[in-house]
Amino acid sequence: MSTQTKKATPTQELPSPLPKRKRGRPRKSETQQAAPQAVGEKPQRTTTRRAGNSTRETIITAANEIINRTGVVDFRIEMLAKALSLSPGNITYHFARKEEIIAAIWDEYLAVLQDTSTEIITPLLDLKQLFLFLRTVALKAVNYAGVTSYYFGDMGSLLRENETFRRQIERGRELLFSSYETLTRNGYMRPIDDPRLRQLTFESQTLMLRWWINHAQSHQAPHELTAATDRYIALSLVQLHPYLTESGQNQLNSIVNLLK
Repeated sequence: MSTQTKKATPTQELPSPLPKRKRGRPRKSETQQAAPQAVGEKPQRTTTRRAGNSTRETIITAANEIINRTGVVDFRIEMLAKALSLSPGNITYHFARKEEIIAAIWDEYLAVLQDTSTEIITPLLDLKQLFLFLRTVALKAVNYAGVTSYYFGDMGSLLRENETFRRQIERGRELLFSSYETLTRNGYMRPIDDPRLRQLTFESQTLMLRWWINHAQSHQAPHELTAATDRYIALSLVQLHPYLTESGQNQLNSIVNLLK
């Protein structure tokens, strides 16, 4: 779910000096799970970005690239160590298990989405900005394809067992519902008063779009992926057509015409 958007990077205090530890033992502060974020609260990047810890960031970046090629199941710490010309102990110093690396990549992906929504979803929102937001989200999902495919693969299990993930899904719903209201205030939509229709519109946009993006990744050549994604984003906006005003329909038509 490429156009690059400039993302804000929150400043963090430098960590206090720590005594040297035996290789192969992760720091306690790095293996503790972060507390669940409240709905709408900006995710803290304590698990993904630490000032002065370039090795950790290098591990996350390299692991994401490998997982995008191999998938999560076949990913191994030994494979990552070989790609980085490091010993496995250098990896486990920062991440005791591969699951911790996967979780760190997922946290980074969520932080990117948060930055994107803060930058694009503004009180001046129109159909073109909503298109840009969904396009950016889709292309970021492609950049983190291996981990996002894994996390979204078993939705039922995640909703039952992962409170943080459930909150993220709820936040996505609230974000789009808020976008519908902003478009209504700005004269591009009529209100969707029936909560069942509002929920159905949300599901039509997000579930279909997720499937389309997965289809594009598996069937399109890399140089065709962005164009295919743009077409699918436009199709997702068609779900809003019954509620668009004349101004909204004109914007949607201009988006579709640009993609022909």
